[in-house]
Amino acid sequence: MNIKLNEAEYYSEMTKKNIGVYSHKEQEMLANSKVIIFGLGGVGGMEAILCARAGIGSLSGVDPDTFEISNINRQMLAFCSTIDVAKSISTEKYLKDINPYLKSRFYQVKVTEENVDDLIKGHDVVLEALDDMPSRIIVHRAAKKHGIPSVSMSGSPPHRGFVSTFIPDGIDYETALNIPTHGKKISDPSVHEFVQNLKKQRAQYSVEKGAPKEWADDFCAGKVGWIITPIRASLLASFSCHEVIQLIIGKKPLALAPKGILIDLDNLLYPVSVQTPSQGYWEAIHI
Repeated sequence: MNIKLNEAEYYSEMTKKNIGVYSHKEQEMLANSKVIIFGLGGVGGMEAILCARAGIGSLSGVDPDTFEISNINRQMLAFCSTIDVAKSISTEKYLKDINPYLKSRFYQVKVTEENVDDLIKGHDVVLEALDDMPSRIIVHRAAKKHGIPSVSMSGSPPHRGFVSTFIPDGIDYETALNIPTHGKKISDPSVHEFVQNLKKQRAQYSVEKGAPKEWADDFCAGKVGWIITPIRASLLASFSCHEVIQLIIGKKPLALAPKGILIDLDNLLYPVSVQTPSQGYWEAIHI
């Protein structure tokens, strides 16, 4: 490190362009905050970068995977030099190059009902950037249990996205997305299969929104993975991080659940909007 500044001096210089958008007091609140990100891929990796550059002082991250070449199209921490490197290790190293004084804890593990409580305790906000529905439910359940706000995201092809913020005394994730799994263990094979199948239904619904039917059929058959572009991932990360910062500095989020930030870049009139579901909840297969 060639920086000859102490922690306070470096932080002040690093974040001085924030001041005016955020007050000195609000920036101090960010410096003292603890955020955990579940999933360090296309959305979560960008969230980690944004949180670090915004000046959040303590970041934790959870992801069991290593980088692959197919990640490079949208994962900002995927490079030729990081192929086969754990996302948790690579992300933490990158963030330390942004802020060498960052307090960090990164784990190469998959979140489960058994480890989620230990991972989540002690944080101020939870960012969920996971690509499977069972893990999403596990994380948001735990956040509510521990009285911690959580920010949810979901992205679907071709250019759609959804962000919503959950607070401890507000509507829960499963109710907001009309997922009938309350009180059931997600590790139960039948429950896990039901929740996993929601993503197949999302794939088929995406065809109605412009996604290729051949891709949806192949995804449902287990032949190909989910499709996502860097544009969609970046938008989801940006709106999710804005929600986090609003929570930390004591301001109202844009999309307090059941409200949602809806992104659809094929909608030429309203590519981004904040909406309240007419029935009081969303259909998980539609977002």
